[in-house]
Amino acid sequence: MAMTLIAEIHQAQTRLPFLSRAERGALIMRILRELKTLRQEVLGNVPADRCVWIDRLIASVSSTISEIVTMQDAEFNRVLNEFEKLMATLHNISRPEKSSRTVH
Repeated sequence: MAMTLIAEIHQAQTRLPFLSRAERGALIMRILRELKTLRQEVLGNVPADRCVWIDRLIASVSSTISEIVTMQDAEFNRVLNEFEKLMATLHNISRPEKSSRTVH
């Protein structure tokens, strides 16, 4: 699901000047839902004191959605870039590494 969201972020970035506040808000809500899912699925077994950063991020995004969607295009684009990087990182750590060679 994170990879689909990353594709949606890319698409939104190309259409940024044409996105309505409602579309921006819907995208931020999708990002927020994905962050909550990844928090549970990827970091669910990590001690809570080591996950304060993502819990704070989720709380911050939740409480500032209206400010985020009204940002200037360049600022909103930077926010999307950071969410994209975070989603990619969390997606990568959530997938077990596959060995590139077979041991005989």
